Amino acid sequence: MPIDQKRINGPEGSLPYQIFGSTRDKAFQDRLEDVFDAATGNRKCNRQDTESRKYFMKLGVVSTAKGSAYLELGNTKVIVSVFDPREIPKQNTFRELGELYCDLKFSPFACIHRKNPQTDAEERSLAAAMNKALQPVVCRHLFPNFQIDIFANVLEDDGSVLGAVITAAGLALSDATISMFDIVTATTVAVYGNRIYLDPTLAEERICLEGGRSGNHGVITLAKLHTLDQTSEIRLAGNVSLDLLKQACQRLNQANNDVAPVVQQMLVSKVQKHMSEIEAEEVDEEPEDKDDLETSGVVIE
Repeated sequence: MPIDQKRINGPEGSLPYQIFGSTRDKAFQDRLEDVFDAATGNRKCNRQDTESRKYFMKLGVVSTAKGSAYLELGNTKVIVSVFDPREIPKQNTFRELGELYCDLKFSPFACIHRKNPQTDAEERSLAAAMNKALQPVVCRHLFPNFQIDIFANVLEDDGSVLGAVITAAGLALSDATISMFDIVTATTVAVYGNRIYLDPTLAEERICLEGGRSGNHGVITLAKLHTLDQTSEIRLAGNVSLDLLKQACQRLNQANNDVAPVVQQMLVSKVQKHMSEIEAEEVDEEPEDKDDLETSGVVIE
């Protein structure tokens, strides 16, 4: 296997300690009972079906990027960087709309099994979904024949990665002062049987993707423009009936409506902080100007 010499590579023979635990060879039913209660179907973590994990967001975490955002959703941790528009490489024809280049990578330590430094099919699929979710948000007509680079890095994967990455990318674009039609948020639900679980963990996602004997099973991610009330991307993996899909979309829309005010408050706080810094600089400059006038010795009658 080729090795990326630009990265700090761990030993190829290392193995995570989890595979030596008692859960290694468990059957699907045993793993299902570890995540959901066998009698009621409720979560073992005591969260309600409509309850999300706690969010933590921070802007401007990467000094070398035009804009960046860090987001925690439970144990899921992602960081997104946005760079200035640049000319589209190897482009001979003029394009009226700018382009977005999205790259998503898992850190080698983000998952139980060590990730290969080279991009795999899962990362390409998530990056494509991220690109589709962000294209309707950005005012691409303002930078024709240019592209904006967006790089997402998953530091830890504990479920709902795509929703966290899209929300963090929207924050990073705003932090980079890129013109946008609206703010974008994304949330995820997992479906098993007739139950819809908001913001699933990695263990819940794996159970719902495998399905077992359940007819309805899968994971759904929906990205939404809050003010315009439009859906920019929906991604479904699994097998879900039409009626249950409608219920899942309604729950996703409500979850996005709950997250949007938090994102708005983050952006308002950043603008207020920036304005206070400008006012502080102006106040510091005013006494210097007054001293210059007093010591100049010029008298105006």
